[in-house]
Amino acid sequence: MISRPDWDTPIVYAPADADGDEAAEREITPLEREAIEADLGPRGAVARGLPQYEDRASQREMAGAVADLYNDGGVGLLEAGTGVGKSLAYLVPALRWAAANGECTVVSTNTINLQEQLVRKDLPFLADALSGEQDVRFVLLKGWRNYVCLLRLAQSKVLASTLLADDSNAELATIADWAESTTDGSLADLPSPPRPEVWDEIAAEPDLCRKSACPHYARCFLFQARRAAQQADVVVVNHHLLMSDVAVKRAKQNWEDAAVIPAYSRLVVDEAHHIEDAAAAHLGTSASRRGLQQLFARLIRHGAGNRGGRGLLHALEVRLMSAPDLLSSASADFIRKTLVPSVDGAREKAAFLFDLLQSYLQSRGETVRRLTGDFARDPVWKAGLTIALTDVLGEIQILRKGLDMIRIRMEGAKKPDEAVMPLIGEMAAVGRRLEGAAFALEGALRPPAQGEPLVRWIELRGREGNVGVSAVPLDLAPILREDLFDRVETAILTSATLTADSRFDFLARRLGLDSTGANVVTEMFPSPFEYPTHALFMVPTDAPAPNIDPAAHMQAVVRSIIDVTEASDGGVFALFTSHRDVRTAAAELRARGLERSRPLYVHGDDTRDNLLRNFRDSERAVLLGTASFWEGVDVPGRALRGLVIARLPFRVPSEPVTAAHCEAIVERGGDAFAEYMIPHAALRLKQGFGRLIRTATDRGVIVLVDPRAVNKGYGRSLLRDLPPARQVFGPWNTIVKQLQSFYS
Repeated sequence: MISRPDWDTPIVYAPADADGDEAAEREITPLEREAIEADLGPRGAVARGLPQYEDRASQREMAGAVADLYNDGGVGLLEAGTGVGKSLAYLVPALRWAAANGECTVVSTNTINLQEQLVRKDLPFLADALSGEQDVRFVLLKGWRNYVCLLRLAQSKVLASTLLADDSNAELATIADWAESTTDGSLADLPSPPRPEVWDEIAAEPDLCRKSACPHYARCFLFQARRAAQQADVVVVNHHLLMSDVAVKRAKQNWEDAAVIPAYSRLVVDEAHHIEDAAAAHLGTSASRRGLQQLFARLIRHGAGNRGGRGLLHALEVRLMSAPDLLSSASADFIRKTLVPSVDGAREKAAFLFDLLQSYLQSRGETVRRLTGDFARDPVWKAGLTIALTDVLGEIQILRKGLDMIRIRMEGAKKPDEAVMPLIGEMAAVGRRLEGAAFALEGALRPPAQGEPLVRWIELRGREGNVGVSAVPLDLAPILREDLFDRVETAILTSATLTADSRFDFLARRLGLDSTGANVVTEMFPSPFEYPTHALFMVPTDAPAPNIDPAAHMQAVVRSIIDVTEASDGGVFALFTSHRDVRTAAAELRARGLERSRPLYVHGDDTRDNLLRNFRDSERAVLLGTASFWEGVDVPGRALRGLVIARLPFRVPSEPVTAAHCEAIVERGGDAFAEYMIPHAALRLKQGFGRLIRTATDRGVIVLVDPRAVNKGYGRSLLRDLPPARQVFGPWNTIVKQLQSFYS
């Protein structure tokens, strides 16, 4: 069994105000709920800073609930409908708490859009609004690999001829010029993104960082951001960085010091319905063909334009061959005769393993295959998988030992070559990542019999044969409860969609908050928008059900898009649950000539940002989307005035995590459809519905082309969760008349 590698060494920070037990025992100054609500009231600081202020009772009530949770501690599940203004409702108490008690709040979001709103709009606004009363300090914190490492950049410029392809010099020179002028130093600040293999050589990495011993430490962009975070009142991160922090703390069994994020005891999780998925991504393991290929390529790069090879091993060999001592000469010989063949052998064995896994999927006509206990007895093991997996694990272990041998030799030299040691560090990091990939491969394909219950699967990622294997813990609730929520004083979980059937039970159970000993507060704050007069929600009862006649259902969806578009003169979103349905609908709409009268934008044809920008600018367009278009998309005003939802957004039952959770529910005697599928669909449907009405003056129609919403008992429970728009259920000819009447 391959052991989990211990390579993600955290950088440890002391809290900015920590000075021993005296700091830990300092008195807390509680917030006054009435004062916090007044901050958001007609005579408060927020109103004074806004040219057009709207008093929102639900926003003030939510801010008061947040203030109570800061005072009393505990976990708050706070659902805030569209238009409540939840970001100000939690930021104002967070900032007031920081001023009174010197404690930072970490705010975690799922989407870049919300991060941008917080750091570019809401927090700067509050800094101005509260000016004269308190200073407002905030920072957006990103993961390590988002930042350029100035030391690695300098090394790569020197070693480019032996590390990278010949055409990389110009790219490195451009990045070096940018690094001299940027104040951010992150990938997002680059005018154009570099090629992945170039960024791999210059990105900040935790296990390569020399910390204060680095000659570039004072100017390091990553540490500048973390020093700012230590002094901030609010630190904005994303869910993946938050869960990376939890993963490192779990690995080190150290929850007192900082890991990826500076130490904190107050947490706000916005877009909280995504936190379980983020946890699964970071608390599990994964390995892929492409990932291993990239690691091997960092050691040895073959290919056109590489004049005899590139990569870390070649660069090191060249350096050692120029040294006069016998140790360097022997080490260069060891690289050439032992390590290079070892890399090629491991690369070949890994290619064979992933080819076998790809054939396994293709023979079943699948792109994803969940691995259950029965997989241990599958004939594929006798057909070569046993040998292939054993060979890969063995080759990686041999390669890792060889890399370690070179490292030990070079570090033990009487006068270590300063140009060689960075290459040794880089190779050691690759070795640790290879060991991590081996751990993931064995954990997914051949886990120990007595390990924790896992969800395991093989999948084909993309169209280039990138096969991957993954394993995540089946039950994340205890981890989230014990290693996140129980370890902070206050946790605020908020979203427009936290409830199913007007209850928090589903999400509380998924996040481990149904059995915690902490104070758990649940509250709903309704939207202030006038849905009964501004929104019309319709379900055509004569549309074929998608699970009975998919082809006829698609025709009904296309007809709905065309009729809504004609009635509204465009400005229509159509939301689907799969890319295949998006492509089918797009082809049918083009065949019917919709593009002759207005723009048609299709998910997958361009980036999401470009599609949304073009859609907004047109004001008469139709956009077909799936996945990310169901939420986190904000198109206020006339540009979006019609929404077509193709079907109830149930999860795919055969998807590995969904199937495993449903099986677990059935095994304990529960109803998987009622307990898992329906609540997930309810959350997703509310998110989709929420795309339409974004401001108090927005108006529009939502058409759900799925008769199950009306003629099934569970459908009616899903509709009860939606905002109180006026509802019309009936045959399509009735729907069309109502459409025309509404828009006229």
